[in-house]
Amino acid sequence: MSRVVVAKRVDRGDADLTEISDLARAAGYEVVGELTQTREEDAAFHFGEGKVGELASLVAREDAAAVVFDNRLGPYQTYNIAQKLPDDAEVIDRFTLILEIFGQRANTRKAQLQVELAELRYELPRAEAKASLAKRDERPGFMGLGEYDESREQDIKAQISRIKNELDAIADKEETRREQRRESGFDLVALAGYTNAGKSTLMQRLAADLEVGQNDDLHPDLDPTAESQDKLFTTLGTTTRRAETGKRDVLLTDTVGFVSDLPHWLVESFKSTLDSVYRADLVLLVVDASEPIEEMREKLVTSHDTLYERNEAPIVTVFNKVDKVAAEELEEKRAALSALAPNPVAVSGLTGENVEELAARVEDELPAWKHERLLLPMADDTMSLVSWLYDHAHVETEEYEGEQVHVEFEARPAIVEKARAKAADLSAPADSA
Repeated sequence: MSRVVVAKRVDRGDADLTEISDLARAAGYEVVGELTQTREEDAAFHFGEGKVGELASLVAREDAAAVVFDNRLGPYQTYNIAQKLPDDAEVIDRFTLILEIFGQRANTRKAQLQVELAELRYELPRAEAKASLAKRDERPGFMGLGEYDESREQDIKAQISRIKNELDAIADKEETRREQRRESGFDLVALAGYTNAGKSTLMQRLAADLEVGQNDDLHPDLDPTAESQDKLFTTLGTTTRRAETGKRDVLLTDTVGFVSDLPHWLVESFKSTLDSVYRADLVLLVVDASEPIEEMREKLVTSHDTLYERNEAPIVTVFNKVDKVAAEELEEKRAALSALAPNPVAVSGLTGENVEELAARVEDELPAWKHERLLLPMADDTMSLVSWLYDHAHVETEEYEGEQVHVEFEARPAIVEKARAKAADLSAPADSA
């Protein structure tokens, strides 16, 4: 396990190293030292030059392999800091670290493509700077990426174009699958929220009463499990499970967690994964209720910024981990965050507390169903249609009178329309006789 020092500069106030330390550990590093500074950004070193000297001493004393900065460093700042550090000590900024974690967790073709796309978008603005340094014969292979020439920028752009085309093709297939699921009578609910908010644990709780095998016939593509670990970015791709919240059939999808201060290019690189959220029928925005109010507020703002750009579905905020919060404290948080989280549902994915209330809220917030009553002739395919209604709708009554069948049900509007068309097809031979 590589030893690292974590560092952060802020314009004002005190720098908090909690998240960057957690991210470093999530990437597999051992944090052996910390350094912060409060001052305006230095154009050459980001930190003050004197503080960089102090950092170099700390790295040497702790025998650290790298410095992980909780800041976005420019290419020249990266180079200048590296020049001050002991030989072979690496400079890693916040976004390089996040990409490293993503790369470690990318187990599907889509996730791997998205990581590669993000890495290329991160590298693109640095290619020119690296080429400039190479021309001046100043450590041309710095950052361990080899020599650069003018063609490198074009190579990156060509790779970005190729990956985007492949991701677009994957997205088209997934959109077709989503529509097929809706046509099968399923409502699509997405879990969203900050990383480590407990989405995967909550998903397991909501789907715990169902055997995974029930998914196999209708949806062999569904992943059987969602990971549930106390680690950042445990879920990188998407995991979908079937869950019943009452009379409706729901497909619940867990996605990559949000993280604060993500640049546009990184969010854009994971657009294909986030489409599962953007194009759901309902979004459950999960927040860790055991955290301080200001931290919850900041994470709610981050989540809303990511969601509202493209999201089309209603959002229900879920205060998770209430088993760690006293009732009085929870009410205080509800009041303080009411503007960002109106009428939240407070649950514990770990213990199951109030999960039934959440399931009922999901039923209430999903797009309204239509009520329909069909009068069907006793034809060869009538029972096939009745069976189809049981699979795709909520059948309330089924009555037989002579040569007719009365079926009363509720379903998505698209399912009602399809049922009417099927019923019309049943009646057609008798009408034409």
